[in-house]
Amino acid sequence: MSYSIRPGRPLTGEVTRVAEIQYRRAIESLRNRPDGPHEAIHEARKRFKRLRGLFRLVRAAAPEFCARENARVRDIASTLSAVRDATALVEAMDHLLASGAASSHLPELAAIRDRLACRRDRIASAETDLEAKIAAAIADCQDGIAALAGLKLPKSKARAVELLARGVARNYGRAVRALEAATASGLAEDWHDLRKRIKYHRMHVQLMSPVWPGDMAMRAEISDLAGEALGDDHDLANLEALIASDPDTIGDPAEIATLRTVMAARSAELHEKVRGIVKNLLKDDKKLVRSRIAALWRDAAG
Repeated sequence: MSYSIRPGRPLTGEVTRVAEIQYRRAIESLRNRPDGPHEAIHEARKRFKRLRGLFRLVRAAAPEFCARENARVRDIASTLSAVRDATALVEAMDHLLASGAASSHLPELAAIRDRLACRRDRIASAETDLEAKIAAAIADCQDGIAALAGLKLPKSKARAVELLARGVARNYGRAVRALEAATASGLAEDWHDLRKRIKYHRMHVQLMSPVWPGDMAMRAEISDLAGEALGDDHDLANLEALIASDPDTIGDPAEIATLRTVMAARSAELHEKVRGIVKNLLKDDKKLVRSRIAALWRDAAG
């Protein structure tokens, strides 16, 4: 229950409890580092994403607080992102090499993958201030915990229900619109927006899981599947951005042309996969989702 809001409890206390757990687990990862600093950063960044999802859920009732704390968490994550972002491009090549789209071009793509791995290692070696960044991130997390004392959310059950149902439905509605926009335009930024909305939906159903564990778990699982595919697609978009900014890191023009052809084919596959995954997840009207969440919460809260 560490990332769920318990019905019938005071909402401010519940949101504060969940947020503090995420901050403390991020601190624990950054301090202990059982699998090394970069894996610890990866784990901490997952906690930061959960915090942002939590703040988005309740921000209508505390807009200034949530905007400030969302910015705090975003900035903490950004200071720790350099090596992780470089690693994600190597992983993108691994996924591309394992896909059917790459079957006719394995040697060229493997060579590009090796260059990206070397780039990642150079970035890691050059990051001589990593310990200072980690120490600063821990201090910022502690400041975030202290700031939770300033959160004030509705005290009445009725207003708490309305806030949570509206928060879930608002993001859900944006996910529906994002799917429509991405399908119509095919633009990377629209697919990335859908990815963000699906990720937040997953977090929100996790937070609301006590009201209907089976359905919420199913929605979280479907969101996970869609999020993974959209994450692979976003990594390809980031790879395209690197091609535009630093083509020499990738290879010669012929290799880049091959990579782009394979990336386009793989991206089309991923988009088709996502549409199949989310067709039922996003089939309901936003107002229906809002009323359903509200009714479930009222029933669970007693």
